[in-house]
Formats: sequence, C-alpha cells, structure tokens
Amino acid sequence: MSHDDHIHQYPQHKHLFQLLEGHGSLASTPQEQRRAVLWRRRMKLEFEMQGLFIRTTTLVQEWQRLHGSKEAVGNEVSTLASHILLAGFVGLQQERTAWQHSSERDDVAQEEHRIQQAMVRCSMHIATLQAHIIRLDFELARLEFSQG
Repeated sequence: MSHDDHIHQYPQHKHLFQLLEGHGSLASTPQEQRRAVLWRRRMKLEFEMQGLFIRTTTLVQEWQRLHGSKEAVGNEVSTLASHILLAGFVGLQQERTAWQHSSERDDVAQEEHRIQQAMVRCSMHIATLQAHIIRLDFELARLEFSQG
C-alpha cells in the first residue's frame, strides 16, 4: 500500500504522516504524542512484515529450485507457500522418525524440512505482526474517538 493510499484509508492520520515526514509541528498534547508513537510502531511492524513476505517468496523459490519447478508468479507464490506449509503441518509429526533415519542419505528431504520449518516460522511471525497491527489500529481509533 502506498503512502497516498494510507492517507486516504486513514484520513485521521494525515497529520501523523506529516510529522513522520518532517512536515508540520511536533505533537503538542500527550494524546498527540501517544498517537505519533503508536503510528510509528505500526509503520515499523508493517515494514517488518514486508521483509517476511520477501523471505516467504525466497523460500518458495528455493522450494521450486529444489524440485526443478519454474518460478511462480502472482498468486502461484501464495498457493505454493500454502502447500508447503500444509505439507509441513501434516507431515512433520507423522514423518519425524522416518525423516531422522533417512536425513543422512537424502539431502532433498533435509532441505524440504528446512524450508518447511522456515515457512512455518515466517507464517507465525506474520500472524503475530498482523495481530499487533490490529491492536495498534484499535488504540489509534480509540484515541481518535476520544479526541473527537
């Protein structure tokens, strides 16, 4: 989402964007200061989440190279990521013992396992960041409501 999209989606935060970009005056009231702090935290979390999306795309590409697939485009990336995650959730518990016995002989299985684990970690971290962003949005909306 671009800078302008954020301003249109959250018009009450236009002043905050001006403060973050160095335009406008500093927050003068404790409520404005709190709003600015919350907004900076939210932007930091969104930036971190973008990094995780890039990491997920990289993992999908590693998976595809491992299996000799062509690069996915558009929605194929998220579909393949979902398949990798599901394979990991379903298969890890059932095949852990079998995987441990064959890991020395089968480099592909070891690499699949590493990619699946990384995808699960990325997915869990993205979900956690999304929950924090939702909480910050709630706090920002509450501040806006109490001011207005």
